[in-house]
Amino acid sequence: MPNLAEETIPTDELTLINRLVVQNLALLNEKERPVRRGQHAKHHGCVLADFEVEPGLPDELRHGLFAEPKSFKALIRFSNGEARDDRKGDAHGMAIKLFDVPGDKLLEPCDTHDFILLDQPLFFIRNVPDYVGLFDALLKAKASIIPKLLFFMPRFAVELGLVYFSFLSDRPTELAILKRTVSSKPETPLATTYHSTTPYRLGPHAVRWSVVPAVADLAKFTSANTPDKLRHALAMQLGGGEARFDFMAQLQTDADSMPIEDPTQPWDAAKSPPRKLATIRLPVQRPDTRELMDFCENLTFNPWRCLAEHRPLGGINRARRQVYTAVSNRRHELNGVPSREPTLAEFLALHA
Repeated sequence: MPNLAEETIPTDELTLINRLVVQNLALLNEKERPVRRGQHAKHHGCVLADFEVEPGLPDELRHGLFAEPKSFKALIRFSNGEARDDRKGDAHGMAIKLFDVPGDKLLEPCDTHDFILLDQPLFFIRNVPDYVGLFDALLKAKASIIPKLLFFMPRFAVELGLVYFSFLSDRPTELAILKRTVSSKPETPLATTYHSTTPYRLGPHAVRWSVVPAVADLAKFTSANTPDKLRHALAMQLGGGEARFDFMAQLQTDADSMPIEDPTQPWDAAKSPPRKLATIRLPVQRPDTRELMDFCENLTFNPWRCLAEHRPLGGINRARRQVYTAVSNRRHELNGVPSREPTLAEFLALHA
């Protein structure tokens, strides 16, 4: 059995990750302009925030970003996983980019630091071999003649059915998580709890991050029955008052029941309750101007753009490093946009 915070890396994993990169590039729609992200293509706003590390943290939690009380300016991108119509069930993301973070980052030399979170606590793929199997099934579904024959049905629904029969039907745990993931229908991005789903380092510890909203403090709003209802909610609420989230960490306390290499398994909150590390404050603002939406469109987020004290752990995260980088580079190349990290000054100028 592995020790706490210890990874178990299969000997053939790098070969599989390289195959995963090829699969993801093949799924990128290069005919569309601008070429959209492979996942989480639609965002609802480009939000300015303050990320305030808690004072008085115990020594065991004071590592990396959280070593001392400090406030970082941040950018937050709220997004859908796949759907272009916000009224439909889907996964929803919260990507956080901190500015002016000193220290070397694992992905590249930069002053930014990323966190990537989802509105579900568990990831629906167990490991890299299964991830490759899923993308094999997706590619075969897209190449199949069956969606063309069933032209009267939505193509995505037919392709999902093919993936179910060829890959998910004998994986009930993964299927149940996937169903929950794609059925979420929030009224606003600001009242949702987001999760890292995969583990990360907090110094010597392994943790899963979560971000919990202060729902009672949110401004009231009237929901809009439009495909952009989440953008509308975000703009209405942040136009009427500030919002707040608690940034939490759940420490791994049992290597067997809280595995590093299987993000489909829950970590028992009774054994290890999440602990607050920071407050995220979203001031009153207009987050969805055309300039801000365009600015967010060209950004990249990668969990490996981080300090070594917060290194991503597990096979899914090891795959993300290469997959996210390859897809982002290709997308920026096709769109004729340089791939670079933004500065705080240029982001603040758009919020002026």
